[in-house]
Amino acid sequence: MGALWRRGLSLLTILLLLVRCGELADTPTQQPTEPTAAAPTRITLTVWHGESGAINETLQRLLLDYQRNPSHSNIEIQVESHGTNLLSDYKEAVLAGGSPDLVLLAENRWLGPLAEQNLVLDITRRITSTEAASFLPAALDGARFNQKLYGLPLTLDLPVLYYNRANISEALPESTNEWLAAARSFTTETNQGLAYNLSLYFTQPYISAFDGQFFDQTEQVVLGTNSFTPTLEWLSWVRDLSNDQLLLARDDNRLINRAIQQNTALMTIDWARNLTDYRQVWGDNVGVRPLPRLSQTGKQPQPYVRSSILALNPRSAEIQQNAAFEVMRFLAAPTAQAELRSIGLPTVRRDLAEADPVQTQIELAASRGVAWPTSIRFNNSWDTLAAMLRNVLNGASIESTIDETDRRLRSQ
Repeated sequence: MGALWRRGLSLLTILLLLVRCGELADTPTQQPTEPTAAAPTRITLTVWHGESGAINETLQRLLLDYQRNPSHSNIEIQVESHGTNLLSDYKEAVLAGGSPDLVLLAENRWLGPLAEQNLVLDITRRITSTEAASFLPAALDGARFNQKLYGLPLTLDLPVLYYNRANISEALPESTNEWLAAARSFTTETNQGLAYNLSLYFTQPYISAFDGQFFDQTEQVVLGTNSFTPTLEWLSWVRDLSNDQLLLARDDNRLINRAIQQNTALMTIDWARNLTDYRQVWGDNVGVRPLPRLSQTGKQPQPYVRSSILALNPRSAEIQQNAAFEVMRFLAAPTAQAELRSIGLPTVRRDLAEADPVQTQIELAASRGVAWPTSIRFNNSWDTLAAMLRNVLNGASIESTIDETDRRLRSQ
């Protein structure tokens, strides 16, 4: 009886084990769960600029496109326009430890004093040589101070030759003597063949063609020493232009602009940035060329190329600086640059597809220029140099004016 009972108990145990195994077989195996990825940190960037009109609208649109990109879903960009108060507002804000994270400096000549006061961030090590090579040298060099890079260029500007193709159908001469002779031949009782603003901005490119310079590479004044004779020749050439009765050549911005707006001038020298204004006056007949080479030496003039510069606030948090740097790169990249070129602004890049003939000529002119110096001494001397030119045009002795200007520059 005991053996029978034990056998029954064993069978019952086996049955229970079989049932339990079946239950286990029906239970799905739980897979290890993957850890949930942390959401990217929300970052709010503040961008300041001083632009208006079409440039402001284009910047707003580009920055909105940047935020709409899914890979930038954690970035919010607040844009503020400070107009003509931009530079003073920026200095005050950074010194107080506040906004912005990214600033668009309207002129690269502001960069030197800001860098010297540590109010913009050195980004030299953030830019690879390959990336640097994609910019026009004259544009990128405008963001350097004391061999360090403090930003990326967004736009550039330089003097170019504009002409009305409705009145000038033949190709313009390449050298100044032939160009000026053609301008005289176009002058009539109602039209000026050439309206030339003789301010330092638009005549400076030719001092280098005369082999002259204001300062040497070590920023020492050479105007009245090594560069005396070339400066004398340059100033004499400019004064002769002002005395030419068949040319409207004056250091008078209003007079020159009036001739353009009244459509009585067939040629002029003006900033490339003003292309849209000339299209409003001359329509599709706008022609643009680099400045003609100087006949006396056969050398090309070398205009200063002004750039607007995107720079980072050195007192922003590191996470803000890194995010703002990517926005900076986006604005200086081909897609954004193509948008800016579409509203008439020359590109700072050398790797964009070819543009229309007008933009191509402007970019050719920029390739022949040099960056507007960020040197503090140079920019502090500009008004003195401009006064030298005005005095000569007003009849002062060229030799004594050079000597006096040289003394003033050395005393500054």
